[in-house]
Amino acid sequence: MTPYWDKIETILGGVDAMRATEKYLPKFENETTADYDARRENAKFTNIVDDILENLTAKPFAKKVAVEDIDNSKTFAILDDVDGEGSHIHVYAGEMLFNALADAVHWVLVDFTKTDNELKTVADEKAAGVRPYWVSIKAADMIDVRSARINGKEEFTHCRFRENKTEHDGYEEKTVERIREFNRIQNEDGSWSKPIWIVWEKTKEQWNNVGEGVLSIDEIALVPFITGRRKGSTWQFKPMLNSAIDLQIELYQQESGLKYAKENTAFPMLAGNGIAPQIGDDGNPVPAPVGPKAVLYAPPHTDGNHGEWKFIEPAAQSLKFLADDIKETIMQLRELGRQPLTAQSGNLTVVTTAFAAQKGNSAIMAATILLEEALTNTLLFTAKWLKEEIKPKVELYKDFEILMNGDDGVDNLLAMRETGDLSQATLWSEMKRRKTLSDKFNADDELEALLKEIPGEDELIDDPEDPEPNKKQ
Repeated sequence: MTPYWDKIETILGGVDAMRATEKYLPKFENETTADYDARRENAKFTNIVDDILENLTAKPFAKKVAVEDIDNSKTFAILDDVDGEGSHIHVYAGEMLFNALADAVHWVLVDFTKTDNELKTVADEKAAGVRPYWVSIKAADMIDVRSARINGKEEFTHCRFRENKTEHDGYEEKTVERIREFNRIQNEDGSWSKPIWIVWEKTKEQWNNVGEGVLSIDEIALVPFITGRRKGSTWQFKPMLNSAIDLQIELYQQESGLKYAKENTAFPMLAGNGIAPQIGDDGNPVPAPVGPKAVLYAPPHTDGNHGEWKFIEPAAQSLKFLADDIKETIMQLRELGRQPLTAQSGNLTVVTTAFAAQKGNSAIMAATILLEEALTNTLLFTAKWLKEEIKPKVELYKDFEILMNGDDGVDNLLAMRETGDLSQATLWSEMKRRKTLSDKFNADDELEALLKEIPGEDELIDDPEDPEPNKKQ
């Protein structure tokens, strides 16, 4: 999957990253290096994929991530800073989803602060800042991962990933290459050892062991968040946006070609017909002046005829064709980006069936549910480090599909309420889900307000047919 990750990383790096490589902009036949470099360094790049990813990622986070059933636990206390760098779980989950949609998989390692033997109490640990923290590992940084079925479930027995660090070197900074490795060894009786960790650091051409140890928990606390289609039992995946990535590169080439064509053909060229150019001291023709306050002469020849100056402007049909082709590609790319959001509900017409379809038929909906599961597993590993038993329930916003499908659902709801097929409470609940009613809407308060509008027994009512007005009814 390395070629795909190289492509998506370059695309998300923006126009500078695309221009910096020759990989995605082919060289013309017989094109000189100087001409190619000039074309590449000025190539146009409209980053549709980045916009698609930002749009997809934002959908489940219209509301704050909710974590239930772990109040007053030590695990709950770290939700405001899950990575030790100040990231709330809501922000961290958004980064997980963005990276997983882009790369097909994203990894989270639940690590624990290294301690010495002098820390004896919980107070000592708090004072030393000892706690679990979440480490994000991008797909391209995961070198190898292996798993086995242990105690009836799939557990990791080996993983190895890049963990480079930056060090100060005088007034400069340098990158130190590091690899962290975890291993579990199967014993003769079939049981598995606790995870053994090793940190390798590269010095010149040699890798040195700069730290090792044994974890206190019995698993490698590694959580995969997968949005691609897994290939069998391997840890390789087909990315959700694979086709969109290829089309984005095609768009880059088309836009670059159109820009280059415009620069070469869309500007009028001055032609001197029957005019001998003035020769400079270097023996080369002197460039003719063009622009305001420039005068061009066309002296007569010996036969009485004279030359002429005129502008030549190439036809623009080919440029229009290229521009239309680009518009078509952009439309296709946008449509590919919309597909993960589009519920494949078929020709459903029954309202209740449509409600069910809206809840689980899109790829982004599936990714949201998988993210809830990944966050739950990450919290369980966090609790394991803290030696506590919890059953967390993670809830992400999943009603974005209803908003995408327009207001037909609202009309159907009102029709069902009118025929008595829907209760008032359900109507209000569905209206609130569709953002027709504010999130602050409270059904009990509204019911109380409605009851106040109904005339009571003690209210006086004027009846025009009653000879005694204001009579109590």
